[in-house]
Amino acid sequence: MIFSALLCAACATTNNKADDARVDDTTRPEKAGNEKDPSKCGPEGKGDLVLLDARTAGPLTCTMVTVNKEPGNCPRGESCLSEVVFHGYTNSRGQLAVTDVFTNVRIVGVADGYSPSYLEDASITKGRILELEMAPSSGFWLKALDHEGNYLQDVVLSFKQGEEVVASLRTNDLANVFFTQRNPFSGQPVTIEAPGYKPAIVANVAELGADGHTLTLHK
Repeated sequence: MIFSALLCAACATTNNKADDARVDDTTRPEKAGNEKDPSKCGPEGKGDLVLLDARTAGPLTCTMVTVNKEPGNCPRGESCLSEVVFHGYTNSRGQLAVTDVFTNVRIVGVADGYSPSYLEDASITKGRILELEMAPSSGFWLKALDHEGNYLQDVVLSFKQGEEVVASLRTNDLANVFFTQRNPFSGQPVTIEAPGYKPAIVANVAELGADGHTLTLHK
C-alpha cells in the first residue's frame, strides 16, 4: 500500500510545482480552539481526564463526549467488554471526572467530528490527570518522535518525492502534523526530513508504528 494517508497541517506550505496544491496553506490554529456555548460545559474543577484536540494541541472544551474503558489486552477492532465511565460535556478546561477507579485499561473517547481515540495502559490515581488526544475524523495525522520516544515539538518536517518538496509542516505542542486530504501523496515513497535528524523514507503506513501514525526520527 502506497504511503497515502498523511494529515492536515498545523502550519503547511506547498511547492509551487506540486499538483493541485496538494497540501493546504494554513497557519497554526489557536490552541484554545473555537468559542463554545458556556451553557453546554461540564462542571468546573479538577477532573481525572483532559481531552486534547490533536490538531490544535489545545483542550477540547465544552464538548459532548463518551468515554469507555475496555481491557488493555483487547485487540483493537475486536468486540470486547466495554463500560461507559463518562458521558457528558467536558468543562472549560477540557477536563472531566470519570465515574470509576481503574488501572491498566484502555480508554476510548468518542466525540462528534473526531475519530475514536485511544489511551493505552490508563490508570486513575489520586492527583493525576490523564491526557487523551482526540484526532479529527477528517484528514490524517502524524506524530513525530525521537528514538527515545520524546515529542519533537515545533519542528519543521519536509516531505519529498524524489527531489521535489511537496510539503513543509511544523509540528504542534503534541508533535503532530496534519493534512486535510486523505491522499496528498501517491506514486512513490516519501522522504521526511527534519533539521538535526537522519531522513526517514516511508513507503507504507505500516512503517509508521503500531498505530500507523507514528514517525520515529534518529540522530
